[in-house]
Amino acid sequence: MQTEKAIEDVRIILQQFQDGYRARDLDKLDDFLNLFVQDDDVEFIGIAAVRRSENEWFQGLKAIGEIVESDWKYWGNIALDVAGARIHVKGDVAWLTTTGELVQTESFDQALEFYLNQMKEMLQDEQTDLVERLVEATHFGMRRLRERHKGEGHAWPFVFSGVLVRSGGMWRFHTIHWSMPVD
Repeated sequence: MQTEKAIEDVRIILQQFQDGYRARDLDKLDDFLNLFVQDDDVEFIGIAAVRRSENEWFQGLKAIGEIVESDWKYWGNIALDVAGARIHVKGDVAWLTTTGELVQTESFDQALEFYLNQMKEMLQDEQTDLVERLVEATHFGMRRLRERHKGEGHAWPFVFSGVLVRSGGMWRFHTIHWSMPVD
């Protein structure tokens, strides 16, 4: 049975997640990671994920810490609709969905080296055939150029979903998935 208290407790965790992304304080990254289940099953699925344990599909706290750090350094500001999130609770498991916006704040030129290194990794992925590597790196590069064209202040809509588990006396994220519409 759902209780209003459990739903509100989950909403508080979602707000803390939002607050962490808003502050982008790398000195508080370890504290932020306490919002996640503290085991290797925890997952964070980014907008470009298509296969487990590959591009933007992260498992384990170490990998999640690395992507969050990267997001805080290079990604725009996120604004989750915390108040409008649909939250469901059954026992010690909760799931939620909401929308949000990614507002482009960093200029393309500040993140250019980071993007180029990501493209190099795509091109050097020997587990993927040559044509697929070229297609993925080209698509990635074109997406970055489109972002540059839109400029700072442009808001990109996204959907955010998560599964939380009551662990150690508090709600913690077990799985997060970001998705953006194809454009």
